[in-house]
Amino acid sequence: MSGSEFVINTRGMRYTDEALAAIEKNGMKIGLKASDGDTDNIAYHEKYKTWSDRSTLGRAWFGRTLPPCPPQTAKGRHIGAYALTTNIAPWVREALLRYQPSDEVLELVKSPASELHAVLENERQSSHGLHDLDAIELTYQCTVEIGAAILLAADRTDDPVSLLLQYHTSRGGEDDHLISWGRLLTSLECEPPIIAQFPLYLLMCQAFTYEPNNHKEDYVYSALTSIDWAKGQNKFKDSISAFEALAWAVVPDLDDKKSGEDRCFWRIALAYLSAMKQCENLRPFRIPRTAHIPHNLDHDLVIAARGFDTLGSAFMCRDGAAWLDCEGMDSLIGSGLVNDVMDLHTDILTGETRNLLRLLYPPSGSISFAMQTTSIMLASMLCEVFRAHLRARLHNREDGRVSCTSPSYSFARARHRKIFKTLELYLDKYEDFWDWTWSIYRMAKAQITEEGVAEPLVAGLKRAISHSELPDSPPNNFFHRWYDMIEDGSEQLAHERPLGVSPDLAPAIRDLHSLWHGELLADNKAPGWGREFDRRSDALLKTAGDILAKRTTSRSEDVYHFSVAYGMLSMGLPYIAYHTVDAVIMTFGIVDPLFETRP
Repeated sequence: MSGSEFVINTRGMRYTDEALAAIEKNGMKIGLKASDGDTDNIAYHEKYKTWSDRSTLGRAWFGRTLPPCPPQTAKGRHIGAYALTTNIAPWVREALLRYQPSDEVLELVKSPASELHAVLENERQSSHGLHDLDAIELTYQCTVEIGAAILLAADRTDDPVSLLLQYHTSRGGEDDHLISWGRLLTSLECEPPIIAQFPLYLLMCQAFTYEPNNHKEDYVYSALTSIDWAKGQNKFKDSISAFEALAWAVVPDLDDKKSGEDRCFWRIALAYLSAMKQCENLRPFRIPRTAHIPHNLDHDLVIAARGFDTLGSAFMCRDGAAWLDCEGMDSLIGSGLVNDVMDLHTDILTGETRNLLRLLYPPSGSISFAMQTTSIMLASMLCEVFRAHLRARLHNREDGRVSCTSPSYSFARARHRKIFKTLELYLDKYEDFWDWTWSIYRMAKAQITEEGVAEPLVAGLKRAISHSELPDSPPNNFFHRWYDMIEDGSEQLAHERPLGVSPDLAPAIRDLHSLWHGELLADNKAPGWGREFDRRSDALLKTAGDILAKRTTSRSEDVYHFSVAYGMLSMGLPYIAYHTVDAVIMTFGIVDPLFETRP
């Protein structure tokens, strides 16, 4: 079956006349190469065999014992030589071909790589022939190696940060607002509630194209991927083990033999997480106090690895299809970029190294230069959001959902991530913070043009290094509704169904917009307002989850409407403000929460 026969129901994806005209206008300019039955990966494997003959030494994951399962016909789409795996983007293929890990890297990853390889060998033994397991293993194994190389590069610092472990997710709490969402999606008691974070993210992904077929088994599998974030020697250990046992006992269709479905993409994602976590914990590593981590890795290699590291390929499509072509890689990269923008401050405090801002952008000599950098990142990400909608509307591809819903993933755990508490630190210290923020917004808005939306995200990230300018072109009119939400929003929010949600969810949406825009800009906020904003943000999400969990009719459609509205709000003023936080960090360093006091 061709990709065009696997049709997205675009009737649920509602656009203003202006936005739809922008999609249709650019549809002719931003073409997609047909990937149906593409043989690029087959040609790549032949080239890879020659390359591997001189580069296999020390790589524990070479030398499979089983031949690859021949490609089989899929029930739905067929997007590559293997039905559910596209060709790998040429720029990624070439970066991987050029990469040769050092002996130190190979020694560090030896055990994790072997264990990951064992999982892939087991999948080859039971393969349905739908996924290109060789290509998938290549991407994940190289990502483990690149992650290890970054760790070793960071370890060379002479000025390490003192890690604040209370910021780390595995030691985090305050997720009780996710209880009703976990119950709604998995029909299980997600204990601890942090386990519900990935089912909620999967829901938001599905809402992007109003996915008609959602399965409890996929929500449960996604919940199992949350476990890596929460495992460890902490208070959650016993309850997490209990949830794992419960999931497998209560949802027997997690077993492919019983369900008849091929969900190897979830299991491989879990195996990658385990391998990367094992690599990080083999020994203590020193991590720089400054944002930038110097390394000698090719930028294309680092950007590609961050895309694979997001696990987005497991979330990007309803049937586990992996779009690894140029457009699909932009989706994966966008998913990581949003998290890295939001988490730069926390990643420095916790010693997280796989952050694109830490790996691509050196310290800035001035705040104006750093603002230009972050404005290009913001504009490039918004242009990727536009292309994601274009691919869904005109090309039946939902892969862009992983980048479009990444902001929702960040804001859904405001207390844990200390989103507004962190903003308060920077607002207190820098009196020009809002002037800088509006300047970044205006610079980004000026770059959302016909040329801007035609520029791949990977190119935009590299343009943020060089500060080269886009060619002159007319503005793209897709985002006018978003601009209005940030600059005012009163008319949209006054509707009976603001941003498309049902009337009983309207108060939550209006209160979120008021909190994240009007109240955030107010000058009379009391000390400690950031912590209170985090609490109220989570409480409003909990209110929506409680309302939807009690529904007996029209629940699916209303859940999707709310998810879309929440996603739009998540790309609002606080998200833009974090580009200011990052510009400040690039220029002046982080505001340390242990030593800063209110003036």
